[in-house]
Amino acid sequence: MSDVDMVADLETARTPDDPRDPAMTRFWWTVHPPDQVFMRMLAERHGQAMAYLFVKHESWAKMPERFGFMRLVLHQDIWNPPHFEWLVETAETWLRSEAAVTSVISVRADFQTEAQVLEAMGYRVVRRARQWELDLVANRDRLRASAEQCRKRMAEQGVRLLTLHLDTFPNRLTALYELAIEGERDVPTTVPMHVMSYDEWHHLWFDNPGIRPDRMWIAREGDALVGMSAVEYPPTRGVPFTAFTATARSVRGRGIARALKYETIVQAIALGASVIRTQNDGENAPILHINAEMGYAPIQPYLELHRKLDP
Repeated sequence: MSDVDMVADLETARTPDDPRDPAMTRFWWTVHPPDQVFMRMLAERHGQAMAYLFVKHESWAKMPERFGFMRLVLHQDIWNPPHFEWLVETAETWLRSEAAVTSVISVRADFQTEAQVLEAMGYRVVRRARQWELDLVANRDRLRASAEQCRKRMAEQGVRLLTLHLDTFPNRLTALYELAIEGERDVPTTVPMHVMSYDEWHHLWFDNPGIRPDRMWIAREGDALVGMSAVEYPPTRGVPFTAFTATARSVRGRGIARALKYETIVQAIALGASVIRTQNDGENAPILHINAEMGYAPIQPYLELHRKLDP
């Protein structure tokens, strides 16, 4: 954990338009299933991180397809194709030692040289995660007006929108967990998604320094908790990011997800944020439609590349 600040600085230098908060980096290093296997390596020079390698896989009992995942960051001062290829090979060597079958890596689409190195090594793009940014300054009046329209529509349907810290139902966290897991299972994916236990989920949401119950919006219809949406606010640097939005399958198509997202956006405006970002799978048509309708503009997507590992 003593290396967190250096790694956050390295990540920020790589993507200055998407800076990494040290507190958030420290937290995300603690978010993993108890049986996940992983390795981190760091190269430093004069107290500055020059390369970072993170590689992991889930328990093979839970993931018989044996996907392994890597994250690689190389400082721009020493970046060149051979160095990056060496990092990939180092990660692959560890994955082979763990009997992984398929190597998975995500690369931002504008990092074309990295993608070219990976493709030359046999990696192929299998999915795209779309990223969007909403200008809260230029669109402030329109967003507030749309939020008010959504509130009226929800009131007509008997749906209440409120922040979690105002909710008094004793089973609210259990209901929220069940809703979140239901929503995650409906996200399009190529790699099977790990289903979090309640304790893992609770740590993810309530030990997260960027998430607060008074900034987590929920929807109730009668006694039923039917929707949620929350924005993650990095404590010191970085862009507010929609962490998750989900509605119960039984209420979809009624505008509840849209109304929740508008509440988080109007709150972000009140908190002084100038932009907000979100990321969605390229095949998640309903949420992509909502983003476009709300005025989100596409920014650089992330490419998910796979390669079968030789024994």
